[in-house]
Amino acid sequence: MGLDQYAGSREWRKHARLQQFMSVMHKEQNPKIEYDSSGIPSLGFNNGDKPVDLTEDVVQKLEEAVNNGFMNYFCPDGFFWGQQFQEESVKEYKEQDLEFVAECKQALKDGEILTYECSW
Repeated sequence: MGLDQYAGSREWRKHARLQQFMSVMHKEQNPKIEYDSSGIPSLGFNNGDKPVDLTEDVVQKLEEAVNNGFMNYFCPDGFFWGQQFQEESVKEYKEQDLEFVAECKQALKDGEILTYECSW
């Protein structure tokens, strides 16, 4: 049991800071959803909920976040997200995250529609 994350052909497992980043993007894209004090959707943004649309703006923000070690996206909670080893995950996934950003940029240029989904 835990967090599984999907976007395009990429999969992550328990990348807590990526999830925190995507939760912030989800909140920006869905302002009518109720969120708790940590900014995490209350019973939302999980399997079956509206995914995050990976727009050019989101991809740009993601690239900045990856290059900054997701420093502005500390995950204060989320046992099933792997928050207890989020520092290690940021380092382990950095290369994959940057490859994903590059793939997203090309896909958006090609007119593709990209989304991010999760299940926890």
